[in-house]
Amino acid sequence: MKKSNEKYQVLFVCTGNTCRSPMAAGLLKVKLPPHLQDEVRVESAGILGLTDQPATPNAIEAAMERGADIRDHKSQGLSEELVASSDIIFCMAKEHRDYLLRHYPAYRDNVFLLRDFGASDKLEDPDIFDPIGSSISVYRECLRIIESELDRILPYLVDLIEQPDART
Repeated sequence: MKKSNEKYQVLFVCTGNTCRSPMAAGLLKVKLPPHLQDEVRVESAGILGLTDQPATPNAIEAAMERGADIRDHKSQGLSEELVASSDIIFCMAKEHRDYLLRHYPAYRDNVFLLRDFGASDKLEDPDIFDPIGSSISVYRECLRIIESELDRILPYLVDLIEQPDART
């Protein structure tokens, strides 16, 4: 159980932790309201378990264009410790959610598809495509989708973070 003085932790999960999840984490950091900047820790990880890999050059460029600096990002794999310390986990695709539910079932209530979270209508295909190896324009489109989802969920997320019992 978390102490009430600990930061609320948001975790984004994708495959290799070099494209989608670092872009999402970087963008959320700049989109959080100023009064929550010091109250929230934003992390990202990948199901492949890659460690110490930088974000791809196109991910860095696309994120920078949207005001998020992910040049210092280093990939990390999922771990029990990281999952357990996260208050909410946003997955980029069903395969990531399914991986988490299979390997960390105790934390299933904290795991969501980014495009499903808080949505009144579920999408037929809620996956956010993987731009790895693609052109900068494909990365920009991927990030446009991520940013649209972050803008949509931000009010819900702020409400969760501001709840007195949010860090339980």
